[in-house]
Amino acid sequence: MESRRALAWSARYFLITAAFALVGVALVGVGLGYGGLQAWELFQQTGDALAAARAVGPYLVLGVLGIFVWRFGKAFALYMKMTGAMDEQLADSFDTEHVKSDIVAILDDRLADMQQDLQSVNRQLRDANSDTEFEFDGE
Repeated sequence: MESRRALAWSARYFLITAAFALVGVALVGVGLGYGGLQAWELFQQTGDALAAARAVGPYLVLGVLGIFVWRFGKAFALYMKMTGAMDEQLADSFDTEHVKSDIVAILDDRLADMQQDLQSVNRQLRDANSDTEFEFDGE
């Protein structure tokens, strides 16, 4: 693959992963930021750490969801860009018309060989038949 095309595919991969990473980081930031602030305020007001930890639960789920979005984005980008790059490379290197012409040429050679073999067998049969005709007539 040319370095230009490799750079283009790498840039696309980077942009997709960066977009998913930003969304994931935003979710983690919102979850941990608001959850942490809410838990801190609740702890400051009541002094109950268990109640503060329970209040953080939904925000922690949002943070974990952000991590999942980031990881999914990386896997998605890798799959999409890797298969796209491979398809593009194969399309350039694998010429179906060339393969078809090679197969037709091989088949033509085989058929020509078979035709020569059949003609040779027919000649031998004719020669054998003409030899046996003369043997029977002579007796």
